[in-house]
Amino acid sequence: MLCFLYPDLKYLTFATTAGCFLCIGGEILRKLAMITAKENFTHVIRTTRVEGHTLVTHGVFKICRHPSYAGWFWWSIGTQVLLFNPICLIGYLLAGWNFFCHRITYEEAKLYSFFGQDYNRYKQRVPWSGIPLVTGFKTCE
Repeated sequence: MLCFLYPDLKYLTFATTAGCFLCIGGEILRKLAMITAKENFTHVIRTTRVEGHTLVTHGVFKICRHPSYAGWFWWSIGTQVLLFNPICLIGYLLAGWNFFCHRITYEEAKLYSFFGQDYNRYKQRVPWSGIPLVTGFKTCE
C-alpha cells in the first residue's frame, strides 16, 4: 500500500542493496552447505543412520550448524526486502522462523541419536544455528 501511494520507496538504495546482499549471500551459503556436506546432504531428514553417514563439521559448518537452512531463510527474507514488500517480509520472517525452529529441533534430536556426544561437542563449538533465536535440540545432560 505504501509503495502504491509513494512509488519512489521502491527505489531506496539501502533496501535494494540489503535485499541483494541477503539474496546472494543466502544462496551462496546454501550452495556451499550442499557442496560441503556432499552425500550427507538430503532434502528429507534421515530418521535412521545409514552406512557412511558422517557428522560434517568443516567448511561453512564451522560458522553455523545449519548453513543450508540459514541460507534459504536469509535468501527468502532478502527477496522481500529487495521487493520492498513489508507485509510479506513479516509473513516470511514468521513462517520461515517457525518452520526452521521446529525442523532444526527435530533434526538435531536425530543427529544427537546418531552421533551422541560428538554432536554435543560440535554444538558447543558452533552455538549458532544460523537463524536468530533458534537454539535447536536441548539434551538433559
